[in-house]
Amino acid sequence: MYTTNQSVCMIEGVSVRELQATYGTPLYIMSEPELESRLGLVRSAFLDKYPNTYALYASKAMSIAAVYEKVMAAGLSIDVVSRGEMFVALHAGVPADRIHVHGSNKTVQDITFALEHGITHFTIDNMREIGLLSGLATQHGVDVDVLLRIVPQVVGGAHEAIQTGGVDTKFGFPTHDDTYLEAVRATLQADRLRLQGIHCHVGSQIQEPTLFINTVKTMVNFIETIRQQTGFTADVLNIGGGFGVAYLESDDPLDFADTMTQVMDTLIAEVNRFGLPLPKIGIEPGRWLVANAGATLYEVGTVKEVSGVRTYVSVDGGMTDNIRPALYDAEYDVIAATRMNEEKTLEAKIVGACCESGDIISNRSLIPPVEAGDLLLVKATGAYNFSMASNYNQMLRPAVVFVKDGAHRLVVRRQTLEDLVVCEVVGQSS
Repeated sequence: MYTTNQSVCMIEGVSVRELQATYGTPLYIMSEPELESRLGLVRSAFLDKYPNTYALYASKAMSIAAVYEKVMAAGLSIDVVSRGEMFVALHAGVPADRIHVHGSNKTVQDITFALEHGITHFTIDNMREIGLLSGLATQHGVDVDVLLRIVPQVVGGAHEAIQTGGVDTKFGFPTHDDTYLEAVRATLQADRLRLQGIHCHVGSQIQEPTLFINTVKTMVNFIETIRQQTGFTADVLNIGGGFGVAYLESDDPLDFADTMTQVMDTLIAEVNRFGLPLPKIGIEPGRWLVANAGATLYEVGTVKEVSGVRTYVSVDGGMTDNIRPALYDAEYDVIAATRMNEEKTLEAKIVGACCESGDIISNRSLIPPVEAGDLLLVKATGAYNFSMASNYNQMLRPAVVFVKDGAHRLVVRRQTLEDLVVCEVVGQSS
């Protein structure tokens, strides 16, 4: 993916200088081969290897048409949490029957939009949604296939803010009491709702297969308890996503193929132990598919040495295109993309252009000495960077380009200044 030519970084055979000259900076760069490789591994290690399985791309990671097209071609479906994500997916040509609606606070507008566009796969999060979805489905005269999201009481994730499987969470039906059983009974009795099974998600950026193994064991136990208490046997079990990636060279990322083997071996053993039929099993990779396929290119501006303290290297982007360091203390590898062959002798704090002390890309990066006009490349920014980008300080959201075999193509254009005011209503009387 990354090579060097005359001290300049090349991504899939494309010079970062060429990308800068063509599209400007900041710039999101996505490697098509890396994305295709990971989608291929989902197929070979899971979908094609095991019958009665399915995979949803957790599209919040990067919800753009160009990624959706790759996901569709690989045979995955999409999970969404808003009308906006539904609209973008439909606009990209994703069939309605391959869109699954998630979220902890679905509105009447969200559900109505889905039903009016033929989207009938839902994961229900709370008691209110059972009645709301049943009522709206009845009004529209359609049947809806549903899963119930329940709390697995298995906690995982690299940061507290992305741990979702514990008792104290806004997501899902509690399982430390009978709430989840009440939800099963209510759904079975609700008009137009066809209960298929249960869903969970323990957290994000999980690097240990053990957490997924424990989740499977726990969820099969819940399937058996539900069968004993309600008479309903789940046909579908979705264990969510959260598969960890390497953000730093020193990281030891999750082995996806090995994890899937352990998950399926555990599932088969557990259902056999209870005498249960093998359910259809689903997973929801998001970050794992796109994070390492992405990088962000910046131009260096001010280089400020604070004597006896540190050196700050400022770039022309920052927290508006990568909020994760501010939200999650995320760390990234930063390389001097136009000084690849030079010795790394400068320990610097890489900061953005926003009027915030917390606008930090990297607290400590060892790079060659740089100056204004040089380019820095931040690796592994394919997940949640574009999706969470903002216009704080009225910064323009960057373009997105795909690179492959020495060629590049624009898939999302850069915002313009006119885009900043397109929604404003000025000078009109009330």
